[in-house]
Parts: sequence; C-alpha cells; structure tokens
Amino acid sequence: MDARLAFPDLAAGETVLFGGLASASRPVEELTISEWADRYRVVSAESGSPWPGPFRTDRVPYLREPQDCLHPDHPARRVTARWAAQLGKSTAIENWFGFIVDQAPGSMMIVLPTLEEATKFNRVKLQPTIDASPRIRHKVVPVSSRDEQGSTTSFKRYAGGFCQVVNAGSSKGLQMVSIKYLAMDEVTGYPADVDGRGSPRDQARSRQKMYGDLAKEWEGSTPGLLGDCAITADFEAGDRRFYYVPCPHCGTYQPLTFDQMRPSSEAGPVHIRCLSCDGMILDGHKAELLAGGVWIATRVGEGEEAVPDRLDAEAIQRWRCPPCEGRCRDWQPSYHLWAAYAPKERFADILARAEDAEQDASKMRVFCQQDLAEPYDPGGLALDWESLVQAARARPYEARIVPADAGLLVSAADVQGYGIKWLVMAIGPRGQRFVIDARVFEGEPDRSDEPWIALADALQETYRTPNGGEIGLDLSGVDSGFATDRVYRFCAGRPAVLPLDGRHQPGLAWLGTPVKREVKDERGRVQARVLLYPVGNYDVKTEVVGGLSNFMTGPDGAGQFPRNTLHLTPSIVDEDFAKELTAERLVDPEETIQSARGRKSRLISPRAVREWKKLPGRKNDWFDCSVYATALGWHLERQRRLTGERWADLLVAVHGSESAPDLFSPPVDPFRPTAKSQTNVTGPSLADLSAALNRRD
Repeated sequence: MDARLAFPDLAAGETVLFGGLASASRPVEELTISEWADRYRVVSAESGSPWPGPFRTDRVPYLREPQDCLHPDHPARRVTARWAAQLGKSTAIENWFGFIVDQAPGSMMIVLPTLEEATKFNRVKLQPTIDASPRIRHKVVPVSSRDEQGSTTSFKRYAGGFCQVVNAGSSKGLQMVSIKYLAMDEVTGYPADVDGRGSPRDQARSRQKMYGDLAKEWEGSTPGLLGDCAITADFEAGDRRFYYVPCPHCGTYQPLTFDQMRPSSEAGPVHIRCLSCDGMILDGHKAELLAGGVWIATRVGEGEEAVPDRLDAEAIQRWRCPPCEGRCRDWQPSYHLWAAYAPKERFADILARAEDAEQDASKMRVFCQQDLAEPYDPGGLALDWESLVQAARARPYEARIVPADAGLLVSAADVQGYGIKWLVMAIGPRGQRFVIDARVFEGEPDRSDEPWIALADALQETYRTPNGGEIGLDLSGVDSGFATDRVYRFCAGRPAVLPLDGRHQPGLAWLGTPVKREVKDERGRVQARVLLYPVGNYDVKTEVVGGLSNFMTGPDGAGQFPRNTLHLTPSIVDEDFAKELTAERLVDPEETIQSARGRKSRLISPRAVREWKKLPGRKNDWFDCSVYATALGWHLERQRRLTGERWADLLVAVHGSESAPDLFSPPVDPFRPTAKSQTNVTGPSLADLSAALNRRD
C-alpha cells in the first residue's frame, strides 16, 4: 500500500531531509549581546520593570558597551561595574544568560550575596525572562521536581551547558564545577570568608581556571566602605571609565557629577550645571544626554596627560578608546555610574536625599553607596572630644533615669588591669540610644574579688522611669579579652550576662553565634561551661561613631534626632570620658606606622584594608563599652522582633499609657522628663515584659 495514499498530509521525504540539512548548515548569526537582547529578549511584567515587553538597549544606552564586552570574541576578560542602585547591573546578567543559552552555550555561575537574594533573583528576574522570551524558552529544560535531568530554581540546564545560581554565604555551591562564565552581583555584600575557605569571590574565580583566557566575568555592585570595598578595588585596577555626555546647549562632553547639581531657584528647577557654558541640564534633557553619551577611560599611564573633564567633539574622538585596545590594552574595562544617569530618576529626588542625609550619618552612608556609587568613609566623620562635650552640655538629661522614648536597658563591662568599667545604655526605637550610667569598679580583676562583687551588685540595680516606675537590666555583657577565666566564672551562673569576644573583621554579625567554653580547675576538671559570643567590632564601631556624629549634628526643625543617635549627658560625659569615646579612627594601617615615626601621611587609601586604630596616648575603654552595649541592644531588638508597633507596645508597658510617647505623633523631647501622672504606675518586671512580648508574638 502506498504510504502517501494512507497519509496524504505527510511531507515529502526529500523536503524533510534537505530542509533539516539546510537548517543545520545555516551559519550562526553574528550578534553582539546588545543586538541579541534587542532582537530576542522579552521583559516579563512580573519582573517589576517599567518597560515590559521587547527589550530595547536604547532606553539604557550606557549598558551597551559594558555588556558587549562579555561576548566570547571580545578581548576583555573581566568587566567591573561600580554602579548606583537600579541602573541595570542585574539586567546585564539576564541579557548575558539569554545570549549564552542561544548563541554560545557553556557552563555559567551566578553568585548572589545570600540564599534569599539568590532565590529572589531566580523568581523575579531569571525565570520570568526565560518564560517570556520564546527564543530561549524551549532551549532551557523546564523545572521539574520529578525529573533529575530537568532544571531547578537554582540550576538551569540547556543544550551545551548549565547555569548554577548560588549564594556567597556557602562554599558548597562554589565547589566541584568548572565554569566558563561567571556573573557576580552585589559583591560588597559577600562575607569576607566562607567556611574557612577564604573569599567567595576568589573561590568562584578559581572555578574558571580550566578555561584560561576564554573565561568571562561580570562583576557589578554598589560600593561598600572605603578601604575595604571589593568593587572599588577592582574599579581602580581597571581602566576607570566614566560616561561623558554632551551638553544640550554647547555640545561639550563631560561626566556628570554631584558637585554640578544646583537647587531650584527663580532661575529654574533643580538642574545640573554645564562645566563649559553654565547652561542648565534638566531632567527633560536626559534621553538626549544618554543617547549621545560615550564611555571614556580615564586611567592613563605614568607620566601621560590626564583625561580632561570636558571634551569637544574633536577631542572625544582622540580620547575614545575601545576596551582592551590602544592605550587601554593593559587594563580590564571598569565602569562607574551614579544615580543621575538613571532614566527614570529625577534630579530633585537625588538632591532631596542628599539634603536629608546631611543630618543623618546612617542616611549619608546609604546616599554615598546607593546614589553616588562611591565607597562610604566612616573614618571621615570629624569627631573631637571638645565638640562632644559641648553637644552633651547643650542637650542635658538626667542620669540614671530611663528616657521617655527608651524601653530596653543593656549594660557592658570592659575589664582592664586597674578595674572594670561599666556602662548602661537605654535603647529606643529608630536606633535612639542613651548612656544613662557609667561607673568604674577599682581593683585588679585577675587577682581581686572586689571589682567583681561591685559589678554583681550593680547588675541587680533598677532604674527609674519618668513616671516613677522602675525597670532592671534586660541583658548585659562582659569583655573577655583580659582576665578571661575570671570573666567566664562570673558569667557562668548568670544567664543574662554574656561573655563577649570582639572580632575585628568587617562584615561580621554584630552579635554572632556563640561557641562553648569551659572553666577548669587546677586539676583540669570542668567546673562550669559558658557560651562565648563574638562581637563584630568593625561594623559596630562604625555605627557608634555615626551615632555620635548624629548627636553632635542635633535634631531637625521638628525636634527629632536622626536614626541611630547615641545621646550623652554632661553628668556622665566629662573630658576623660569624651576622650575615650573619640579615641579610635578608621585608618590605613600604613598610616599608623608612618605616624609613629613622626611623618605625615594621608588618611584615606582607596585600596588598603583599613583598621580601627587607637590614637596615641588615649584609652578607648568607654568606646569599647559603648560598642558592646550597642551590639547587645541590636541583638535584643531582633530577638524580640521589635517592629514599630511592638516598640509602641513596649514603651507603654515600661512607661505607662499616659507617659509613653506615640511613635506616630510629633516627637517627644527625650531630655525633658515626662510629668508624673496622678496614679503612680509601677514599671513591670522583666518576666512580665517578656510574657507581654510573647503574647504579642
């Protein structure tokens, strides 16, 4: 029987055969990554993008050159993007993934700072991109819990390769695979060490050794702290490219800077001033600016002419240099971009955030990193003990009284050879902290019992509230750096008193996971066991210095202090106390050596790993006490999950409904005790407070 009669719709064999041969022999399109994205990528509405639908690089033209450097044929080996938030760092990774799946299959790894962010990246960005783009949707094996050969939320399989999405907090995902393509997002959020194997960046890069110069890397992030910022170090090591844009009035090319921004006036709205003609560059010019922009490498060889900050059309061609070619051939491409270049960002909003940050060191850190794309310099806060004493005198409050907008009490002890220094801090919402007590228990802690007896008595004391109630300490800590065995013995029978161990590496938890320690007698018999809690001194010291800076800045027009303010009162903060609070600065380690030799050196080094160092001849005991107390308060807030609503409930429980401040009404002056109510409300015990919080949970 003729098969054609039985199956009349069956295609002719020669058509099928030669059609397949023609398809298989068709040459692969020679597309850049930007051309591929413009032709084939579809942005999912689920991604949250303001432009769902076909992707268009013209909307973010500054992305074209950096992502095209990731093409397999491009000579660049590593691309570094030190960019502000919401400028397209993750978009470049998505476009690169789609290009790899369709045009250049190979093994790929995408590294995010945490497991939560890795999961979110897949759910919000990567998987929606796959589902929305027909060109790659059928090439990526679908997710299936029953098929071992299928894809998963963290592992995408496609013909010729795979993509593994991992988090930098675990070394497991960074092992056992060879990777040709590596994408690392928000590297400043990576821990310094993972599972004792070293930096997660170095671990990920070691996966590329088998591919040599064929390997490719994308590294994008907002910056971290000055001197300890991975993305800044790699940016400085590259060719340091800035986006020069033409002035809409005179045509002069220049990189936009925050110093060019001017507030609104009678002459016009918030704008950026042209360096050449003083013309106003407005939000409405942004599309024209971005479309005409050119990436210019500003790094030059030793002894060569520096790149000018303004270039005419002829000069732009002279200084323009493709990545890894010409005068740029010795460096990898590195790119800097700040918030003014964002297509949807208004200049007025950037300026408003800058003005807001001037009154808040915490906000200034966010503004520097997320808007200016520059590393934040916590050591640059100018703190001198004289100004600190003056600020305390200008805003006094009564010692040993719990302020009206504080609801937790913590204490910290620093053990020294001459005695024990002990500080009590009251904690309130919005990072408000108040030093309400500070004492010195004299005696040799490693030989004498007297300072320990005095400390034990002090820990049992209570503190009055403005309404006449009393509360005790919620949590205390003792530094174990000196007289360690005595510290362990003291804390062993006191569950609310923690032995503390200061750690100096950046990026550690403020109060980390404890480790077991044993107290033994002369015969080696275990007498007691304690849990030793590590304290991330590096970052907590930054918080304390920022809090002191906010206190010196003072309240705003409405009488409200910035978030994270460490309040002081003159009855406690005398000259010696203030000197100890300002005894450390964050400096380049080389400066400490040079200063000791009497030579002047610059404080800031863009590449050095900076350290907190004591000023010569100054004690830092009260500073250490403040650091430990801040870490304990941070731990309590998270342990009790104190949201704004729960803080309000806690303040009512501590101070009574008539005297406790309302978090949603104008701020109460924390330095003026609230009038005592007609009914004397007694403060709740620690057990009652814990029970109340448990009921809320």
